[in-house]
Amino acid sequence: MKRSLPIVATILFVLSLAYDLIVWGAVPAVPDVGEAIAASARREALLASTYIALGSPLDSAVPALQAFGEERVVAAFGEGFERIRVDSTVAMDLIFSSRWNAMHAWLKTVYWWPPILLVLSALLWWRRPRKVHSFGRSGRR
Repeated sequence: MKRSLPIVATILFVLSLAYDLIVWGAVPAVPDVGEAIAASARREALLASTYIALGSPLDSAVPALQAFGEERVVAAFGEGFERIRVDSTVAMDLIFSSRWNAMHAWLKTVYWWPPILLVLSALLWWRRPRKVHSFGRSGRR
């Protein structure tokens, strides 16, 4: 079991990173407020800005991913769109200080998984059990 933990953590890291890139990469394409959210992220949230910068080309290359991401963004942040339209400079503050619905809570939770899982994966790979060779293999050939 201990041998598979680094693999599981790495797979979870890749999946959560892909999800964040797809969802946050679709933010600029959201009508009316997408660019305001992206601009606010560039000013205030380095991680969100990174997800947007890396995910936007991916989403624009695969329209199905962009549609999926837009659906998630609208479902999660839709209740705050009116306040974001009024004052776009506080978009990231609204997104991270409020809780509008279950999808919003999910996106805020998954937002932090990639950095945490990256550190966890690195630690697990570093501390993974290794095979111990005893008698008969001294390293000389």
